[in-house]
Amino acid sequence: MKPLLTVGLIATTMISTTTIAKPVDWTPGVGGDISLMVGYNKSDSQFNSDNHTTPNLNSNGDIQDKMFVAPIGNISYTFNSGDKQLYFGTSRSDIALGRFHIEAGYRQKFADTSTLTLSYIPGLLSQKTWQDPYLQNVERSKTNSNINAFSVKLDNIRGSRFSGQIAYGKFSIDHERSGNDPLLALTADERASLNRNANVLYTEGTYVQPFSRSLMLRTAVNFTNIDANGNAMSNNIYGAAATIIQLLPQSSLAFTLSYKKALFDSTHPVFNKKQQDNKFGAFLAYEYRQPFNWKNWGLVSLIGYSSTQSNINFYDSNDVLVSAGLNYKF
Repeated sequence: MKPLLTVGLIATTMISTTTIAKPVDWTPGVGGDISLMVGYNKSDSQFNSDNHTTPNLNSNGDIQDKMFVAPIGNISYTFNSGDKQLYFGTSRSDIALGRFHIEAGYRQKFADTSTLTLSYIPGLLSQKTWQDPYLQNVERSKTNSNINAFSVKLDNIRGSRFSGQIAYGKFSIDHERSGNDPLLALTADERASLNRNANVLYTEGTYVQPFSRSLMLRTAVNFTNIDANGNAMSNNIYGAAATIIQLLPQSSLAFTLSYKKALFDSTHPVFNKKQQDNKFGAFLAYEYRQPFNWKNWGLVSLIGYSSTQSNINFYDSNDVLVSAGLNYKF
């Protein structure tokens, strides 16, 4: 599976849609939540860690499916003033939108209802990828990748429905050996152009439009610049997303559609063309609060689908995820 995508979808099952819908009151002291999820994932990505070998670089990977169990959570400490908070774990607002990472940070509320968040993503969660993805009919070796980043986010700017975020970080692969297969007969410069280690800049602007007290629309536009060590891996990604949020007396749901366009800087030496990707995503998340009158508990579930359609068939992929679990808030 594609690690960042799949883990992000798993984390989305923790969604508390009210987190996006309205500001959440902070109670002084220690708080947080933890979820235990079970689910099913199916993927045909060449980067699925179960696709050890590939007979063909001109198609996506074999279909792989698996069951999983995933514990996820966060902890926070709110100062007695009620407007300052330290936290560690998964950002609930990011989780609700399908983006998952562990971060440590500081939040500050202001009188105009805006909230400033300063955070650091320490790269504690490494993701598996291939040392050389382009080996053919030979078992590919895995290596770890991770992201270290700093982020600044301002929600409800000056009391408005607008929010903004900017993040900058580094994507690192422990053993980067792309293009080293002798059968490809690449030059040293061509191999260097496939280096995936990169500096990453991410920006996003969002707007929430309420239609009633229980129904609202969140729209977002985002831009990502991936400045990779290899020119063929450097790219700009332009994205947009829309989320319909419905709040019910004891439950809530959110349906999100997203689209991203990735445009790469230079010709890919293995496939002799500049890569262009169209990425589509859709997921429906649902939460039912206090089942069986269990205080502080919730049932959460997700059905998610994502697809990458590239002008290079090697990068095509389709991912499906279904999960359900229990969430406990303390």
